Amino acid sequence: MLALAGIITLVGLVSLWPSAATKAGEDFPFNQPQVPGTVVKIDNHLCDSGLTGTRTETAPLIPAGDGGDCTRALVEFDDGDFTQLVHYGIAGEPELAEGERIVMSETDGALYSFADYERTGNLLLWGVIAAIVIIAIAAWQGLRALIGLAYSLGVVFIFLVPGLMAGTNPLLLALVACAAIVFVAVPLVHGINWKAASSLGGVLIALGLAGFLAWAAIDSASLQGLSDDSNLKLLLYVPGVSIVGILLCGFVVGALGSLNDVAIAQASTVNELAYAQPEASVWELFVSAMKVGRDHIASMVYTLVLTYTGASLPLLILISAADRTIASTLSSEIVVTELLRSGVGAIALTLAVPLTTLIAALTVSRSDPEPPRSTPRHSKKRRRGRYVHQ
Repeated sequence: MLALAGIITLVGLVSLWPSAATKAGEDFPFNQPQVPGTVVKIDNHLCDSGLTGTRTETAPLIPAGDGGDCTRALVEFDDGDFTQLVHYGIAGEPELAEGERIVMSETDGALYSFADYERTGNLLLWGVIAAIVIIAIAAWQGLRALIGLAYSLGVVFIFLVPGLMAGTNPLLLALVACAAIVFVAVPLVHGINWKAASSLGGVLIALGLAGFLAWAAIDSASLQGLSDDSNLKLLLYVPGVSIVGILLCGFVVGALGSLNDVAIAQASTVNELAYAQPEASVWELFVSAMKVGRDHIASMVYTLVLTYTGASLPLLILISAADRTIASTLSSEIVVTELLRSGVGAIALTLAVPLTTLIAALTVSRSDPEPPRSTPRHSKKRRRGRYVHQ
């Protein structure tokens, strides 16, 4: 079954590989050139100066006086030139400090304005800290997990996103991309064994079910994706992209992480049970592992909801501030989208537990199941009946 699924995935990758992606127009706001710089001085002078936003070779001279009611940031470009940014404390404006690295957008008229903070260094630092912690605790398996993460992001940015921009069928694109990820990431992280194979089988079947559930949920609720500002920008600047297709693809990809987690946990549970009690039947292994699976389902369901809730806190605050009934709030598209996203993920996760458990119970090796990592290989000689850690 895995061999057949692998062939189908390869065929899908070749046939769906994006040849030409839709490009945004020249007026697309993210197409503006961005230039880094460093804030070298903060004061309240030159509020009405015509030099604001222009590039000069030297810093503007500060006139005598107390200054105005603005906050002026003198910014030095990396090539030594200067510009100044003026803000008046309006909500949403940045609060800059001396020594801060920022990124400025450049318009056609060579005018500069604040675009964002420069976060490359901080992001790199946190990435290194996370990698050190993961590798220190999970050792080589943690390193392989990081490699699998990099590969997964590569599939998303090289295959999935360009394919969506090219107008490819979003459901097929999501299923092929997710299959391509798990076919490499699962064996890479967990090894080539029956445990990884059975979890892979459960994930693939659950992914297919998640795709159908996502399509049915979006279609039955008549979701259009127009309540999200990012989707509206796509509709305006990249009209060839299907908003509903992106919504559908997001449902499927969002379910993948939890599916893989619960599948490998169930396969590992069955493997441990088979090692501890080699005489156990398929049904006994299934029933015992499902006791663990039910706990996993119960914890993961509310974990999914809390994850989406945490990402949507600003939205929830805005909705709570509005004078609307709970029924009308819950039935609005932007809330229904998140509720259905959580629901589809929870259903797919719940179905993945018995599927993976059954596959693992049917395929686990009876002659020599994989021993627990903490148990020496030679201790297998002494096991009879129920295994006891020594």
